[in-house]
Amino acid sequence: MRILAIETTERQGSIALWESGTLQYYHLLPAEDRSAATLAPEIKSVCAKQGWALGDIDRFAVTTGPGSFTGLRVGIVTTKTLGYALSKEVVGINTLDAIAIQSSHTGELDVVMDAQRNEVFSRRYLLKNGKLPKALNEVCIIDDQQWAEQLPRGIKVTGPVLKKLKNTLPAHVQIEAEVNWAPRAESVAHLAATASPIDSPLKLMPEYFRKSAAEEKLAHTNNPNPSNQT
Repeated sequence: MRILAIETTERQGSIALWESGTLQYYHLLPAEDRSAATLAPEIKSVCAKQGWALGDIDRFAVTTGPGSFTGLRVGIVTTKTLGYALSKEVVGINTLDAIAIQSSHTGELDVVMDAQRNEVFSRRYLLKNGKLPKALNEVCIIDDQQWAEQLPRGIKVTGPVLKKLKNTLPAHVQIEAEVNWAPRAESVAHLAATASPIDSPLKLMPEYFRKSAAEEKLAHTNNPNPSNQT
């Protein structure tokens, strides 16, 4: 099976080509370009270098969230378009799952991403040698300091938000190597190889896990005193 995977949730995204359980090609996207218009030519270039025709790809995969609103939309719109136009399978991968698989840790792992407003997206996993990470809970949003304070001994943490939180963590917490903090397209492809495709590419949607600041402001304007509802 040939898989093309896209990761665009962080400032610098990536593309990976995967075949028969092996990474064939990995490409970092320019950090300054994050639009569907620039992503499409990058995909064509990567496929040409590997000698792949888009029509020969069996499955397209992409991270669906959490992540930046703009980054998620760019990756998902591109993947949805390719899957629909070429009548190919499409798979959506949770961004925290993709980060978890990059760790060589054995035991419990907490993966965190920046949710803004001094909060993080968090999900805990159990990692065992030779097996895919097992999620122990659903994605949650928690105050970043509260998250740090409740970390148990023996746990390891990873995720791109550690760039600003690593110096505030308790001494007993292990930190994953920085090279594995950000999600990579090769990890998306790895998980996509055994994931179930979506019924239709048109059903592929981002999972923001929270409303945007504009949406929350609008909701507050329309209902400034929700506690008064009956």
